[in-house]
Formats: sequence, structure tokens, C-alpha cells
Amino acid sequence: MITEQEISIDGAVRAMEKRGIGAIVTFVGVVRAEAGLKGMAVELEDNAQAELEQLKRDAFDKFDIEAVEVIHRHGLLEVGDIIVAILVGAKHRTAAFRACEHLIDLLRINEAIRLKELK
Repeated sequence: MITEQEISIDGAVRAMEKRGIGAIVTFVGVVRAEAGLKGMAVELEDNAQAELEQLKRDAFDKFDIEAVEVIHRHGLLEVGDIIVAILVGAKHRTAAFRACEHLIDLLRINEAIRLKELK
């Protein structure tokens, strides 16, 4: 999901809870505080939502998981704002951790979503 709104981690975890899920692994990426950094601009290509959906399908194909959600903000963000949240639910933690790491690795190189530091 792509949104301009703040990401609620608690809400995302509650939405993920369902029978059969024994582990929910969450990755939260934030705008880091660095000298001179004022924030981040997140720019999207027209196909960004479709790209996120494809990443989710790939995760289901490669890992034994029950649920996955990728929530990405766009627009101008300030230091400390959440940029992205990835949640993976599985019966067991190992699959959830591996799928979550796989998703963030692919998201970082995806050209449909670009991060630009504002100084």
C-alpha cells in the first residue's frame, strides 16, 4: 500500500493477526537524523503500487508465509518519520524473518520508488 498518511505499526500488526500465524516480523524504516539532513522526498513511478504487489506475490511464492503487507509513504517526510513498514506473518519465525529481509532487500533496489535526501 502506498500512502501519504502516517503509518500505524500497531494497526498494521492488528490487521495481520489471524489464526495460523505464530510470528509477525516487522521492519520499520525511518528518516534518519544525520548532520545537515532536513528530511526525505519519496518519489514514485506510476507503476509503484503494482511493483509492491509483485514483491508481495514473490514473497508468497518463495517463503512459507501466511500474510505480508508492505506500506510505503510518499511525499515530503521529516527526520524520524516512518518511510516504510514491512510485516510478514508465518507459522514460524524463521520464514517470517527470511521473507521480511528478502522484501526490504528488493525494495531498496526497486526503481519505482526513489528516496531523495533533503539537505
